[in-house]
Amino acid sequence: MNHAPENVGKKPLACAPGTCTLLTMSKLSRDQFVERVILHVREKFPLVKIARSSEPFSLKINGHSVAMENLYRLVALKPDELDHHTDRWIVELLRAAEGLPDQSASFEELKDRILPMVLNEATRDAKGFPMIKQPLIDKLAVGYAVDNDRTISYIPLHIFKTWNIDIDQLHEIALKNLTERSDALQAQASQDENGRVNLILFQTLDGYDASRVLLPTLHNKLREHLGSPFAAAIPNRDILLCFRDDEETVGRLKKQIAEDYKTMPHQITDKLLLVTQDGIAVRQPRAGE
Repeated sequence: MNHAPENVGKKPLACAPGTCTLLTMSKLSRDQFVERVILHVREKFPLVKIARSSEPFSLKINGHSVAMENLYRLVALKPDELDHHTDRWIVELLRAAEGLPDQSASFEELKDRILPMVLNEATRDAKGFPMIKQPLIDKLAVGYAVDNDRTISYIPLHIFKTWNIDIDQLHEIALKNLTERSDALQAQASQDENGRVNLILFQTLDGYDASRVLLPTLHNKLREHLGSPFAAAIPNRDILLCFRDDEETVGRLKKQIAEDYKTMPHQITDKLLLVTQDGIAVRQPRAGE
């Protein structure tokens, strides 16, 4: 297990190791941002039909309403790369629309690429299609996606219904795939002044870091380092923080976790979780916290 610098938790957490910086929001208002994206897409991708959507902070792209929040948050981290991020965003949307995902493919053809996604229950498919998902805990849900070379496509409900399987079977396959993908995963650890591990960070940036809180082996693998139960946080899709459930550690991390949730793309929750032998639960605030 790799060890992170001692200042882990004092800088923004949702970033690549060694590159954490706190950047200010772009000077563009949300309305100006939408207009800038429209103009850029029309110039760079003239065949794409793009216009403002009737839904809040959204655009209509080739007839589908697409939320702008994740792109806006991503650009806010690196305002000078607005055009670059917009290009990647539109290309990924177009690629995902081509497959949606793999409409003609059977479950057997796709099952090795299906993975679970922990989501805020309000998360919608980028194209507006109802997606297959089930409740997890307190405003969180587990969705299911097909992992492609450069995109992640949520499984639409109408495609799932053609597979003639139930959601428990889907979940079992997805969790098996995530477990296999995570077996050789390395994490970063932070120690206190006494050499005791108090924080373990998973951030591969493969799109499934937060979802690894579902791993059935997580508790057993980390309890020897963090005690049991231990706390966890998934402020956005691309990070899983596991840490000791003590006043000092929670107090040090809680504010930054909340800030991450407010500012980073693909937000999930600012609530702290407890990882126990029996699964995960929402961590209830304690007196003085």
